[in-house]
Amino acid sequence: MNKTTPLYSIKHEDRQSDYETLEKHILSVYHSGVYVSSYDLVVIGHALGYDLPLKERDILLSKMLGDAKTDGRLPDLLAELRQLLKKRAQRYRQLGNSYEAVRSVISVWLHKAKAVDTLIQKEISKAQYA
Repeated sequence: MNKTTPLYSIKHEDRQSDYETLEKHILSVYHSGVYVSSYDLVVIGHALGYDLPLKERDILLSKMLGDAKTDGRLPDLLAELRQLLKKRAQRYRQLGNSYEAVRSVISVWLHKAKAVDTLIQKEISKAQYA
């Protein structure tokens, strides 16, 4: 992670990125069906060698995407995000199998998670050929 620009000094207007749509889809339960916490993002960042403090989710994700792009690690970051979505979707499937009453709600979440997974896959393909 770029140590010259502290994470806390990023202003709202500086947070515009090439991945704004992707960020919104990942961070919005409405779009992804999955809640991605600040802690989830810090854990993913740590797995990639980034030392991140617990901050707002949008700041963390934007910073990680920008740094991963700069470091040539964008496909790795996106793969980690996909893995998180897949783990949550698997847990949702288990809950749906165990609790019939929630299956209809969970199926909506699973559909949304699959749509965001497809979006991330497209971004991985673009990043690999960039």
